[in-house]
Amino acid sequence: MSDDRILEFGSAKAGPGEKGTGFVKVGELSDGSPVNMPVIILNGKNPGPKLLIVALEDGDEYPGALGGLDACNNVLPDMLDKMNGSVLFLPAVMIDSFRGNPYGGGTRNSALDIDQGARPRSPGNPYGKYGQQLGYKVHQVEKEYDPDAIVKFHGCKQMYGIDVIWCWSAPPGSAHDNYWRSGITDPDKMIILGHSAEDRARRGLPPLPDRPLTMNLESNGGEGGIGNGFSGDSMRDSLLNVMRHLKMIPGEEIKSKNIRYVNYIGGVGPGGKMHSAGIQTTRGGFFTPLVDIMDPVKEGQTIGLVKNFFGEVVEEIKSPIDGFCKSYYCEAPHIGSGQWRVFALAKVIEVR
Repeated sequence: MSDDRILEFGSAKAGPGEKGTGFVKVGELSDGSPVNMPVIILNGKNPGPKLLIVALEDGDEYPGALGGLDACNNVLPDMLDKMNGSVLFLPAVMIDSFRGNPYGGGTRNSALDIDQGARPRSPGNPYGKYGQQLGYKVHQVEKEYDPDAIVKFHGCKQMYGIDVIWCWSAPPGSAHDNYWRSGITDPDKMIILGHSAEDRARRGLPPLPDRPLTMNLESNGGEGGIGNGFSGDSMRDSLLNVMRHLKMIPGEEIKSKNIRYVNYIGGVGPGGKMHSAGIQTTRGGFFTPLVDIMDPVKEGQTIGLVKNFFGEVVEEIKSPIDGFCKSYYCEAPHIGSGQWRVFALAKVIEVR
């Protein structure tokens, strides 16, 4: 890439050493009004890696967007003269979901799809429903940018717990594993949740490509939780450490030790026995967790209760595995049967 490079996406444009902001049109409302997705470009003075950052693929998962905006608006602009490579940040992919309602607060999926839509998955469909068209347009931006590395931010207002890097398992010391590890600045507050290569093959996915390196950072948080809630500080710190790892910005990379690699497999396995992951209630009422974040749990242990209006226990929530509590429900004190998972449990595979 030459020093005279210029990056341009939608109305955002930036030459070397510049920041550019603007919008990419991703759809139209029924009156013809455009649906515009915001874009931030940080083009370093020097050639180097291209990093794509994506946030709010689910319209109510705020911490990553907040952390990325803090980094891209308040930290990185002062480093452009020393920065190697470029950053393309899409801070609100599901912009219509983020808008939510006029009183504030986003919805998880798009109201522009009659079935409430879904996350815009690549490569999408230019002639599909809105979520599919959006996925196609975001994929076209990614294809044009051709990133060397990707950071996707997620979070969850319904749960709080320990922050997570979602990834596929890779050998220790490999480029992928080192990349994922760079996202952890405090191993007491973040874990790596890795799916096995066998699981990837079972889903019909090809082996991990050499590039782009991809990381999903998820902050589960709320007041009193380990995660962030309205704060994106840990997501910002992780992003900056990833950029140090990629040699994009000055500073020594934080190389954490004693990182917990965990297994978090959803669904029901052979014989109808649930593995790890999300647990739903079968009754409605007021939910009370009986374990805290990172507490060990045993199979069959009562870890939560659901009580009705008369104070009667209508359901005892039991752990289906030996493991630990990764996160639990916090959006409201009450929940209906199957409305949302009340616990996410996991098992430690190894610590390294």
